[in-house]
Amino acid sequence: MRIKFSAVCAVIIAVQTALGFLWAAPAAYAADSVPMEAEYGEIIDLVFDHLSGERVGFFEGLGFGQSDWAAYCAARLGDDYSSGSEEFVGSVKAAASELMEQDFVPPTDLQRAAVVLSGFGECSKELISAAAYDNDSLDRQGLNAWIWALTAANCSGEEAESGALNTRVSIAEHIISAALPDGGFSLRGERADCDMTAAAVYALAPLEEFPAAKEALAAAVDCLTALQLENGGFCSMGVENCESAAQAIIAFTAAGYDISDSRVSRALTAMMEYRAEGGFAHTLGGGVNGAASVQALQALTALMLRERGERLFDTCGVSVGDHEEVSTVLPEKTEELPSEQTMTEICESAEIFSSKTAELSGFTITLIISLCLALTGVVLAVVCVFKRKSLAIVSVVLFAAAGGVWLLDIRSPSEYYSQERAGNMKVTVAADCLSVLASMDRIDENVNPSSVIPLDGIVIAECETAAEDGATAFDALIAAAREQRVAVDYVGSLYGVYVRGIGHIYEFGFGDMSGWVYKVNGETPNVSAGEFVLSEGDRVEFIYTIG
Repeated sequence: MRIKFSAVCAVIIAVQTALGFLWAAPAAYAADSVPMEAEYGEIIDLVFDHLSGERVGFFEGLGFGQSDWAAYCAARLGDDYSSGSEEFVGSVKAAASELMEQDFVPPTDLQRAAVVLSGFGECSKELISAAAYDNDSLDRQGLNAWIWALTAANCSGEEAESGALNTRVSIAEHIISAALPDGGFSLRGERADCDMTAAAVYALAPLEEFPAAKEALAAAVDCLTALQLENGGFCSMGVENCESAAQAIIAFTAAGYDISDSRVSRALTAMMEYRAEGGFAHTLGGGVNGAASVQALQALTALMLRERGERLFDTCGVSVGDHEEVSTVLPEKTEELPSEQTMTEICESAEIFSSKTAELSGFTITLIISLCLALTGVVLAVVCVFKRKSLAIVSVVLFAAAGGVWLLDIRSPSEYYSQERAGNMKVTVAADCLSVLASMDRIDENVNPSSVIPLDGIVIAECETAAEDGATAFDALIAAAREQRVAVDYVGSLYGVYVRGIGHIYEFGFGDMSGWVYKVNGETPNVSAGEFVLSEGDRVEFIYTIG
């Protein structure tokens, strides 16, 4: 049953007796204060007005890729906000169909389309299959793609069909396997990131009846609690910002907490400090920022849905109960935040544990495959003798395959990454995104979540690698990325190899002109990286530029 907007606003417990005071001078407030209904709705209206720009209505002329997450919020808020969305929904469907016909697209593009259409009850089985259940490219965008695959599946309300590559449980298990010792999540390194941990929380929350997910969810919520700052805010990549506070609110509400919980109310206080004229700023004192405004809108929508008993990222209408134990006082930070020494010890323990984990070598894998083929051949040969079946040719083929498998170069992951590079010349390779560090307010979270950006901007640390005669700049990039275990996403065309992403940092993440370029010895070649042949001592740099 859909509850009217005014009724929902009336029951939300706010954090200050006069929300107008927050606009001018945010301050700490009690968790049991109640906002004025009109003022609370005014914030959402102002954000939509800002995102609408010169358009008469929010959805007028809106297409896929433009304010998608705000459109999702409008769908979840109800008819008062989603009216006039028919053309937009049609454009998302058309875009999704085009994406599904392409050989490869970033999984998150499909997942975003699936989530948005789910908000309007229009996500097809074909789309959620392509976005999550039968997508074999999730690893190409790392943990972020797995998290959003599960989120998209949750929102769609569709379960995987028999024989699908993935299921909701198997995707959840993959996410859980990436949890850090403190229960948090990160795209790289051993320190939990607020945004990634929050995303994992609201992805796993709808599967809380699955024991492993329930345990991982509790640990992630504890980690998120430990990451909360004294002022109630949150940091991502070392920077306190509006979006991280918003993500934490979405996560806590997904886990069953509401505004009466101190963590939620304090996070809302912190988020409100970023209010700017028409929306929200990325950092304190900054101007209104689109990404920050949209994520604040998501947080406010999540709070409203929580009062309905629903989650923001879940099947529409599915209810979530209250958490059994709602905290009223944030635990002492000195007890929750591990010291630098403790964190180091945790990381070292994790490395020791990993080193003890058994991994089959390439030789062992080859031996197992060869034996299985040979034994199957023997069985068929015996059947041939005693049952007089015409299976001799099949047996011969299996025996040949058992021997032929030894000609294959089968390696375990550790063997693959640790192999020495062959070649009689040495080249230097590096990759960085230093240009984006001062422009994080321009980031498009739909393409590059802020958690993928390294604090120092170094994506591939400068290193010397071996290369064979005739090796190209692209070959050198792949060699260095392999040595440092960094993902590279590229496509080939008539014009050569085009690098779309390195270290999960993709083109168009900071505007239409942003992407990867390369230099050799400080000069920019006029051919693709796959065509520039290197010489001894060359220095190859891949640089992310924002135009």
